[in-house]
Amino acid sequence: MGRRRSGFSGTEEEFAASAIEWVKRGCAEQGIPVKLSDPQTIAKVAELLAQGIQTARKRDGSKRL
Repeated sequence: MGRRRSGFSGTEEEFAASAIEWVKRGCAEQGIPVKLSDPQTIAKVAELLAQGIQTARKRDGSKRL
């Protein structure tokens, strides 16, 4: 994997471990599970993530009344 180009100064492995710990800590603080198993919840999360990667133009258009 090697070193990252910018930002985090450690290796990819260190970055991944740090990210995992950040997620675990955030979930614990909010009282939510780290992993999901409910199909409906997973579908909702997938939908939200898909909306996040849409272009701004498409996303803004979907909010019009």
